[in-house]
Amino acid sequence: MSRLELLLERPLALLLLPLSILPFLLLVPQMVESRELYERRHESGPLPAPAVVLTAAQVHRFQPVAPYRGAVPVLAYGRVADDASDARAVSRRTFAEQMAALKRMGFQTISTEQFARFRAGDGTGLPARPILITFDGGRLDSYRAADRVLAQHGLRATMFVSTAPIEAEDPSHLTWAELHRMADSGRWDVEPQTHDGARRVAYDELGSTAPFYAVRRYTRSGGLETFADYERRVTGDLFAVAERMRDQGFEPHALALPGGEYGQGRTNDPAIAPFMRALLARQFGVYFARHQRNEPEYARALGEPQRLELHAGTTTDRLYMWLRDHSPGAAKPRGGAPEAEPRGSSARRRGSSAKRRGPSAKPRGSDRRARD
Repeated sequence: MSRLELLLERPLALLLLPLSILPFLLLVPQMVESRELYERRHESGPLPAPAVVLTAAQVHRFQPVAPYRGAVPVLAYGRVADDASDARAVSRRTFAEQMAALKRMGFQTISTEQFARFRAGDGTGLPARPILITFDGGRLDSYRAADRVLAQHGLRATMFVSTAPIEAEDPSHLTWAELHRMADSGRWDVEPQTHDGARRVAYDELGSTAPFYAVRRYTRSGGLETFADYERRVTGDLFAVAERMRDQGFEPHALALPGGEYGQGRTNDPAIAPFMRALLARQFGVYFARHQRNEPEYARALGEPQRLELHAGTTTDRLYMWLRDHSPGAAKPRGGAPEAEPRGSSARRRGSSAKRRGPSAKPRGSDRRARD
């Protein structure tokens, strides 16, 4: 081989080297995706229940509440997972402790169908201390963390689902097949939350955002949507989630909007709340709204049912005191002063000091920004 050929061969080899690596670079994303799909498929079952035993002090403190009629407390878990970065996430151990406390206090869970009948004035068949436990979002991790704990204590719960993430095959959300297996277990009810309304929307030219159903949306191209456009947007989403649920054989008995917000607290149009109340009652019968200070009463046959929202800062003792103090048969403390929590308790009633605002106030969370 001549010297000239050797000189030409080396640059050519260097040029071909990246081409030889290219197939491996193309395979890496597929390998990562395959691994994620494998983990999603084979590591999506219920997790073992944490080994939790109430202390002697807790057993003494968590005395059964007096039996009651005409009321049902409703709990709402946004997420159950060991994720310290998420303020909504109740840890697996805390959740297990809370379920053990409910059992100790004599509560018995009911289905959403029973709750809907109760709201319609039919309380037959309800236990002496009924309670409804709900989960929002249709999240896989909440199901995995809660299922074995519920089974251990003979409890049942309701999963409110967003159907758009299911259709998008979001791995963090339960699939239709998983939801059917949950319902078949007799431990879970599956109910609608929204189709694509879990996201926030901009409501002004600054990009401030608010819950999907709570405001008229603002876009740079069209400005503030008309009320007629708002109606089409929200009714389209609600009809979509109801249709998808029925297509899967799940007949809705109740709806829980994301965050429980439909314009009843803070909005940019006071006509939204009455329109939404009529729409939700007509289409779903039972719907849950958010108590602005997260201090709701037990739900009754009349009035808008609200749920106690549990999050990372909600201790078992805080849950116990809410259940005890709001029970229809609870003896009120003399002098009107509430009992202090035990020394050392880290319970904090987040948001309880928030001031109520009228419909002209900015929507909650308006410091967030969105871009079209």
